[in-house]
Amino acid sequence: MTGRKTRARAASVTAVLAGCALLLAGCGIKRTGVIESGHPATANVPGGKKAAALYFVSKDGDRLVPVPLSIGTEYILAPTPLLRILLDGPRGAASEAGFTTALPKVSQEQWDAVTVSRNAEKELTANLPFAVGGLSDLARNQLVCTVGVSAVPDTVSRVSIKGTDTVLPATDCDARGSRR
Repeated sequence: MTGRKTRARAASVTAVLAGCALLLAGCGIKRTGVIESGHPATANVPGGKKAAALYFVSKDGDRLVPVPLSIGTEYILAPTPLLRILLDGPRGAASEAGFTTALPKVSQEQWDAVTVSRNAEKELTANLPFAVGGLSDLARNQLVCTVGVSAVPDTVSRVSIKGTDTVLPATDCDARGSRR
């Protein structure tokens, strides 16, 4: 019986990875250079307008990939729990596809310090219980894109990042996650 479960699990993982490989292959479309053109593109994800997207690092470690997260068509996930889910790292299909995170882990004792607030200009601030001044561009963009694109439906919000050492100024999502 153990062998049957192992084979079934291996077959499931193989099917998921094969599907992801086909999606990422691009069907022979040639790469082009980056074209600057304003705000990031939006896409329809399962769950429609009520679905959020968590931004994780691609398996190659060179860009961010939006991973849809929906808790049902009747609910919208608030920004603070969304940020906490991001900080918990990729799980399920996202983890199996090889996505990772550039963000540090947050212990259970620190969860209460992870919040999202909004100022008078309707900019969002991700409040974090760790130093943010040394975060990589990918890590910063994971935070800004997840909170800025998903926190307020049908809106792309500017997001600042506040840590234990400094406050990084509000910025827009750069899903390319360029490194300096």
